[in-house]
Amino acid sequence: MNRNMLKPLAIVLVLLLVGLTAACSTVTPTAAPTATPVPSEPVTIQFWHNYDAGAGQIDVLKTLIAEFETANPDIKVNQVYLEWSALKNNVIAGATTGMLPDVLRGDIGFVPQFQSLNVLYEMSSLSDYATVAATVMEAPNSSARMGDKFYGIAANTNTKILFYNKAMFTAAGLTVPKTQDEMWTDALKLTGSGKIGFVEAWTGVWNVGQYIWSNGGDVLAPDNSTATGYINSPVAVATIQKLADLYKAGALSGPSMDPGAAGDTDGWKAGTYAMEIDGPWRPSLLASSGIDLGAVQMPAGSAGSIGVLGGEDFMMFKTSDAKHQEAAWKFIKFMVDEKAQVDMAKVGQMPVNKAAMTNADALAAMPLLPVFAEALKTAKARPVTPKWGDMENIIATKVAEAITGQKAVQKALDEAATEIDALIAAK
Repeated sequence: MNRNMLKPLAIVLVLLLVGLTAACSTVTPTAAPTATPVPSEPVTIQFWHNYDAGAGQIDVLKTLIAEFETANPDIKVNQVYLEWSALKNNVIAGATTGMLPDVLRGDIGFVPQFQSLNVLYEMSSLSDYATVAATVMEAPNSSARMGDKFYGIAANTNTKILFYNKAMFTAAGLTVPKTQDEMWTDALKLTGSGKIGFVEAWTGVWNVGQYIWSNGGDVLAPDNSTATGYINSPVAVATIQKLADLYKAGALSGPSMDPGAAGDTDGWKAGTYAMEIDGPWRPSLLASSGIDLGAVQMPAGSAGSIGVLGGEDFMMFKTSDAKHQEAAWKFIKFMVDEKAQVDMAKVGQMPVNKAAMTNADALAAMPLLPVFAEALKTAKARPVTPKWGDMENIIATKVAEAITGQKAVQKALDEAATEIDALIAAK
């Protein structure tokens, strides 16, 4: 073949190759197949509590947990009910075994005890703790403070006011007492014909501390260093002596003083008891009793009306890993928000959320909230010390002995001071 004839053929081949290359460069390559993402397993947090099933609180809790899980599909909450002592004892055991929950809702008195076991997570180290804490009332939240750190956040609160049987007061021609002296005088006047003027369910500081504080006394030194000069002070002795005098006159009763006495709720329902200093649960316990129940601030002593601060805190634990701690904190924030707090108010839990305290639904469920809110302004917490549970049991025993006349009041309270100081000294 002639070389000149090959040239045009070569040019055509080159052009064909160039065109083919260009065409290939415009073809979108087929994407490599990708694996279907595997959804991660939700984090399951363990939540121990002692909400009251009888009051319908656990039913509300289950509904709230379902709402939380719907809003947070990556978190599951396993709620476990334990009664008060079991809740405490399981944490004490868990301090050794490491078997602890991610969240606990327990008595405010648990905080110092559990912190002494070095198991609580410092919640004030959380970046938004201060923001969340600002939405709850300061007095209840102070129960979670140890030094300048917080090892919990308030879950619900309570204090105590005077409840009285209106019909009994009317029949006796009495007006509602405004001072402790008037209250004790009325208790005597209301006693007789099977009626008892006053009931106290227990003799620990939860019950008698408010009378001592309202008269300017205390049960421990401000730094918790001694009980001597406090639980056995002239103010404390005079206060317990007044209760002993009422008991001797038949105007004061209660099962911790007299094992044969009717419990406070049973006695109320039977129309036996005329007065009691008690918490926000009292109206619901008597809702179907037909008792016309009155309620006012606790009558003042010489130092004012100083009630006892109660309630529960939410706590977290060091044993949880970061992922579980993050989930636990998210759940706690949900539980202290207004909506959850209002729902719990409907079943007798006094809220700590500031907005919930004035919420119309909460007020409809707990009409006495304003009375309790006023009482909280002067309520006093029991001493914050790891050994408080043992100390209060000593006081309860010795006060019961004094009230029932088994021992002279001064002798019983001197013994309480000595035993508590021995506890303080033991390391």
